Amino acid sequence: MTRRTAVVVAAMLGMFLAAIDQTAVGTAMPTIVGALGGFALYSWVFSAYQISFVVTTPIFGRLADLYGRKRIYLIGILTFIGASLLCGVARSMGALVLFRLIQGIGGGAVLPIALTIIADLFPIEQRLRIQGLFSGVWGLAAIVGPLVGGFLTDHVSWRWIFFLNAPAGLVATLIIAFAFREPPVTREGGVDYAGVGLVSGSAIALLLLLFWGGREFPWASPQTAGLAGLSALLLILFLRVEMRAEQPFLPFSLFDNRIVTVCSIGGFLIGVGMFGAVAYIPLYVQGVLGTSATAAGAALMPFMVVWTGGSIVGGRIALHTGYRPVMIGGMALLTAGFALLALLGSHASTATVFVDMVVLGAGMGLSATMFIIAMQSAVDRPLRGLVTSINVFGRNMGSAIGVSAQGAVLVGILDARLRAAGAEMSFGPAGLADPGVLLDPALERHLAPDVHEAVRLALAQAVHGTFLLGLVMIALGLAAVVLFMPGGSIYAHSAGPAPGGAPAD
Repeated sequence: MTRRTAVVVAAMLGMFLAAIDQTAVGTAMPTIVGALGGFALYSWVFSAYQISFVVTTPIFGRLADLYGRKRIYLIGILTFIGASLLCGVARSMGALVLFRLIQGIGGGAVLPIALTIIADLFPIEQRLRIQGLFSGVWGLAAIVGPLVGGFLTDHVSWRWIFFLNAPAGLVATLIIAFAFREPPVTREGGVDYAGVGLVSGSAIALLLLLFWGGREFPWASPQTAGLAGLSALLLILFLRVEMRAEQPFLPFSLFDNRIVTVCSIGGFLIGVGMFGAVAYIPLYVQGVLGTSATAAGAALMPFMVVWTGGSIVGGRIALHTGYRPVMIGGMALLTAGFALLALLGSHASTATVFVDMVVLGAGMGLSATMFIIAMQSAVDRPLRGLVTSINVFGRNMGSAIGVSAQGAVLVGILDARLRAAGAEMSFGPAGLADPGVLLDPALERHLAPDVHEAVRLALAQAVHGTFLLGLVMIALGLAAVVLFMPGGSIYAHSAGPAPGGAPAD
């Protein structure tokens, strides 16, 4: 194995650990709550990781530009490993939440810097040919994560979900430490601590609003207004500070580059539309079509597999046509996929859903990874870590917003339809806080046939609303690419040749 290949394997392994963590832990959560108690903190096991992961992603991306990829990556993955071990020995839910918060900080460094390391190692032609590896990590994590989490929980212990991160993470650490060689970093200026603090505070307030809104307190409440106002105030202060800073955390001149701007907007809108809707596909398949939980989970497999294949094909096409045609094709397929989802009724077949997911997977393959590669190539090396983290941050923030907004739409429509059908007494006068309770077999057995049918039809209409919202977001992304993405070959918009410093083969 060449030195460069070893570094690629290590970077992908680190990405895989950060990606698989959420899917594997989700499967084990009922068992974890049973062992540790503290059900009130159930959602915080996820939220703590997501908040720290999302907030620290742009920070570490910028630090990697200032202090070098290798140093920041090693700090991140060692933090991730240490926090994973602490999660594995946690004796209370409070401790687990704290350790998950630290684990998310490590993950926030590993993911964007791994993508940046790959960009440093390969010239643009090779990156486009191997870009399926990027998407393959996410697809594999989504498929394998629940299986690994379930197997370890049932046959070993839920604690091993966290313990197994240590040996795999140490392998990645050792390879990066000894095999990855990067050129000396020429650092200009220091860290803009004011900018970092303000943007982090704004993001945390917004994420808390998204996680708590509609659950811990109503959307129309003083708490909602307070968190929204705090987030907006900190964002305004951040913008003012950055415009006056000599060495800003986020140089706004970056967005003078149309590729950076379009790809940032496209990544954010994909997050809002795509990941929110995908979260409710299993709910539709199980709750409306009446399949098993296993079949509902399997509905996402075509999406993940085709996403990887589409990335490989899209990269090769872009070598001949440039970014613009591939991005337009991808966003058009995503728009078509959402239109097909919006046409699904209460009596669709699982085969129809699978076809729709194939279309969506192809669209993601042609667009999502292309956005990252185009942004990386459009800037010089000293800004590559930052633009990579901007894309990851935007997509994750979009995902949080999308899941929350589409969840609010789903619950609102579902509650209204059930009340109109006279079925609300089955769920209490307050309506539904979590539509997932409709999948509870114990509840289903106690429903009269006419009430069960009313619930099924109401759920179909509610999920339809989430698909329509996703369609609007993706259509806006398509419009942004069509109207503003510049044409030309991939070389016409490259900031320069591939940098030196890649490990020797």
